[in-house]
Amino acid sequence: MFRHAPAPTLANEPCPAPMSGAERAPLLIHIGFHKTGSTWLQQQIFGSADHGFTTETGRPRHQIVHDFVTADAFQFSPDEARASYARHIAAAKNQGWTLVVSHERLSGYPSSGGHDRRLIADRLHATFPQARILMILREQRSLIRSMYSQHITDGGTGSLRAFLASVEPHLGRRPGFRLSTYEFDGMIQYYQRLFGRDKLLVLPYEMLAEEPAWFVARIQDFCGFTGEPVGRANRANEGRSLLMQLVQRRLNALFYDNELSPGALVAIPRFAPRFGAMRGLFEAFSPRRLERYLHARLRDQVEAHVGSHYAQSNWRTQELTGLDLARYGYPVSEPLA
Repeated sequence: MFRHAPAPTLANEPCPAPMSGAERAPLLIHIGFHKTGSTWLQQQIFGSADHGFTTETGRPRHQIVHDFVTADAFQFSPDEARASYARHIAAAKNQGWTLVVSHERLSGYPSSGGHDRRLIADRLHATFPQARILMILREQRSLIRSMYSQHITDGGTGSLRAFLASVEPHLGRRPGFRLSTYEFDGMIQYYQRLFGRDKLLVLPYEMLAEEPAWFVARIQDFCGFTGEPVGRANRANEGRSLLMQLVQRRLNALFYDNELSPGALVAIPRFAPRFGAMRGLFEAFSPRRLERYLHARLRDQVEAHVGSHYAQSNWRTQELTGLDLARYGYPVSEPLA
């Protein structure tokens, strides 16, 4: 993740001109994916009137998950959901801003294979058919490594090998991670079908790291306005020590009773944030040599499991979006005829 920094390293980067004659978008829905700079966007861009956005709904952000993800299938009401946001959309519009509904859970949850991501898309469209949608991608091997670490932070107990493996996949008793979760083309095509190609903006996470001014300007232009430019973007949530994650993975099974690891031996309330408070100790005392070894092992395991799985999907994603993913290190190959 990233922190806003004032240094205008890319202030002279070419930015798109404002949309000619386009009405400012009253609502932008940012759906993720996880581990693609969401915290930086939410804190530094979407919550900033200087950039033309607001996230103010008078409710905590996790309410978004309740509204569109965990609501019972037979109790979800698009009319009620729409009414709960209407006043805030109007207030933002009166100020000349775009209201942003931003939560990475709207793209599904990778540890459960994103099993509900189509249902969520349908609910968003039924509620806000005229909304504009922002989707952020990330090179899949890097994304899997980062998401596995997040899986441990969230309470997971399995090794990377167990995280990637599908146990009895033909029964599907409990959804788990699948490589298909990060075949982006299917989800992009579905959102384009629901909302229209011109209502979906897809950007690579790597652009945020390399060209933050251009990245933010693309989002602003997509919503019909320009705003205060950004300079450098620094990480807001640095990755944890892998030794820390290794220790937490084992302790989760003992002390953390949660959705990813139910039935702790001794459930400690708020175990995850309490353990997270020890981050500084692990960063100070974890041997660098051990960290390099753990990083290399993680990278090699992901590489061996993934191989060229995403290359053809990435080619289709390029065709759907016009993005040059190969430029950012994504494996890309044209499907065989």
